[in-house]
Amino acid sequence: MLTLRYAIKRKAMKSLNLNWFFENQPDFEYKKYLLLAYLQHVHHQFNQTKLYPALADLVAHYRNLKQFKKSKDELYEVFPNQIDQLDLQQFKISFSKVISNDELMNHLEEIIDFSLPVIQKHIDEGKEIYDFVEKEIVLAPVGILPIYRNEGYLLVKQQDIRVYEYAVKLFVHEDIDYRAINATYITAYEHNFVNTCENIKIDMIRNRKKLPNPATFFVETRFDYPIEDTLLPITKRLLIKYLA
Repeated sequence: MLTLRYAIKRKAMKSLNLNWFFENQPDFEYKKYLLLAYLQHVHHQFNQTKLYPALADLVAHYRNLKQFKKSKDELYEVFPNQIDQLDLQQFKISFSKVISNDELMNHLEEIIDFSLPVIQKHIDEGKEIYDFVEKEIVLAPVGILPIYRNEGYLLVKQQDIRVYEYAVKLFVHEDIDYRAINATYITAYEHNFVNTCENIKIDMIRNRKKLPNPATFFVETRFDYPIEDTLLPITKRLLIKYLA
């Protein structure tokens, strides 16, 4: 088993598909080392303050395991009972389920019961980083915001000022409206006294006729967080709250 463990660790476990816990052979030791190798990669990402896609994937895995466990338990509950033993002298009737956990389901339960708290621990680690970064982000409008704000620009300041064009997308799921934001990188400006946020906004209006009066927001933090993996995803969530 040690050979198997080291073989898995040598692999770059950067992702797990949602069916990882029951596909192929549901061997507990193998699945445990598979999960731990993946979580080792996630922990390494978090140590570099890289939250996405690792944090979102962890939440998806956790929900998937919980849903599988819930569905299995509900299925077990709705199956009828059958008479297992009849004692006419004691007037006792013993019942048992028509179905019971076979060896496969026992293996899956063992894997799930081990995985849920371990994944939850890493989710909590990611959320702690998320909350810290979110408090560090300053999101402010540049100039007067127009009435239409579902499209515009994000000016993200670090070593330079990166310009992203954002667009709010609306979609409906189970009669509930959701908002998501797509952000596309456009260009970057050197950070100096000439390239103020107002001047960059004017320059974008002059050179890109698509948005003649764009809603524009400035984004700044004290520390240089990974933009694509952390800063931009959290900023998009903050912008959704702001626009709502």
